[in-house]
Amino acid sequence: MTATVPPATLAAALDEITRLEGELAALRATAGLHAAILDHAPLLISTKDLEGNVLMANRYFNKLEGYEPGKFVGNNVFDLFPPDIAAQLWRNDQRAARERRVVTEEETVYHRDHSAHTYATVKFPLFDDSGEVYATCAVSTDITDTRLAQIDSITDALTGLKNRRYFNMLFMEEQRRAHREGRTLTLLVADIDCFKGYNDHYGHPQGDVVLRQVGATLSGALNRPGDLCFRIGGDEFACLFVTSVERESMELAERIRELLVQQAIAHEHNPGHGVVTMSLGLAFLRPDKEEALEHAYERADQALYRAKHGGRNRVER
Repeated sequence: MTATVPPATLAAALDEITRLEGELAALRATAGLHAAILDHAPLLISTKDLEGNVLMANRYFNKLEGYEPGKFVGNNVFDLFPPDIAAQLWRNDQRAARERRVVTEEETVYHRDHSAHTYATVKFPLFDDSGEVYATCAVSTDITDTRLAQIDSITDALTGLKNRRYFNMLFMEEQRRAHREGRTLTLLVADIDCFKGYNDHYGHPQGDVVLRQVGATLSGALNRPGDLCFRIGGDEFACLFVTSVERESMELAERIRELLVQQAIAHEHNPGHGVVTMSLGLAFLRPDKEEALEHAYERADQALYRAKHGGRNRVER
């Protein structure tokens, strides 16, 4: 004898089936949406376990040098990237897992055309049901063009030195850094002696060659970490560097002056010298006092004026 299902029960069961089918369709739609985002978002999105093995990587990874779809997921970061790149990537993953927080860093990877690209990467831990970290997720945006634009905006195209804009931006930061270290910041300003006469006689293209030579001389002599050289405009240059005593700064400036003289670049319209020379003025910013840029620059410029009127090819303070 077959039991008869009450109509109300059957109706409820059918309603439940309809509801479950609707939820399943919604889940499929959501999963499809997530898959579409992963496949088409212009971002590198990946997850790694706590051993550095890639658990998931979206389609955007096909931009990277050495990427092979069938061999990427499941392999270790140190098997997939050059050692220095892998170490950088893995270090940031470890920080996110160890500190159990979001970590934001810039990372460099190579594209298939062998060009280096800078990515702004956000890495964060993934937690299991018990609250333990089991993996990390990374979302990376290519900011190479932005970084290049920023570099262009603060770089003098002719000499490759940083420009006046960057000098103005950096001055107070460098002064405060020197103060924290208890050291003296030196502001050096320099210009090429009788440069107008040089351009008039030898021509502006050759004048540009000299400007590049002077820029290379400055950056070659001031090549310690933290030394900064700028082309302020025309034939005027500035440098910021830290020393323990003012005598050391004077010696560095004298070395720069002499290095340019030793190049023996002919300059018939530089009376008394016959070669391209520079005059240099120094101002010292001591660690017990903060000074505005315009005041420090005026002091250095006055020292430069004394060097010019003292015969040129000189260093004054």
